[in-house]
Amino acid sequence: MAKSSKARSVSTKTVEIDWTQGLDNQAVLEALEEATVDAYDEYEQHLGLLTVIGDELAFPFKAKVLGEVVNVVDMEWPKNDEFGLDLVCERNGERHRIEARSVLLLKPFPDGHLFLAAYLDWKRRM
Repeated sequence: MAKSSKARSVSTKTVEIDWTQGLDNQAVLEALEEATVDAYDEYEQHLGLLTVIGDELAFPFKAKVLGEVVNVVDMEWPKNDEFGLDLVCERNGERHRIEARSVLLLKPFPDGHLFLAAYLDWKRRM
């Protein structure tokens, strides 16, 4: 009698975590309106959002990227994404530009985080 060999399959489940879940939706909407109040089109909305994020977001702060804790030390306008935002993350003495949607903020959230949440919501709707 031959032994049957059963291959075990291991499934992995990817869970997308959105740090903005649980935030006050009205507060995020108000932050979006404040940042884009005088904007006539999406280019001006992007300009307003990134300007207010640069002014209001308190650097440095802790976050996770690919499961690793990093310090977010700055922001930069993207080089190749018309409506993007890069966060400058530091870990083990090295700095990397990471697209803002790939960065998971950790509690306690920094001052100005509602403007970053407003940008992410705006970007999802693009």
